[in-house]
Amino acid sequence: ARIVAGFDAAPDWPTDEKPDAASKGPIWPVSGPVLNRPEPDEPSLLDGLDTFGANLPDDAPETFVPPPAPPLPKIPFAAILAVLSIVLGFVLFFDRGLLPVSGGVSMLLGIAGVLGGAAALIMRLRPGGEDDEPPSDDGAVV
Repeated sequence: ARIVAGFDAAPDWPTDEKPDAASKGPIWPVSGPVLNRPEPDEPSLLDGLDTFGANLPDDAPETFVPPPAPPLPKIPFAAILAVLSIVLGFVLFFDRGLLPVSGGVSMLLGIAGVLGGAAALIMRLRPGGEDDEPPSDDGAVV
């Protein structure tokens, strides 16, 4: 209750920190603060934005012509067979009447085609050998 009652009271300053009576006055001149005010002869940032790109030539004297792209690598026959196996496996899985066998056998062949094609593509991935450099950042090693 004492804290609330003394809310509007003026605080008691320690004698070491009493402000001087002569230091009272306006914080800055009437024309506004002088901090970060540019010199009158110096152009402002807005003047620089108005003339942005005005000194550039209309068109470039030289045009850059990129070199021709390298040819695409030849797709290996094994990769083509693996992708074809996946596609045909999905076709057999969803259209069970495509083969003259029962629906369960057709579904089994479709799943086997998808799994076999995926396994063939995964087996074709390049293994990380001893020639590969390990990453230089091992993290926090204690």
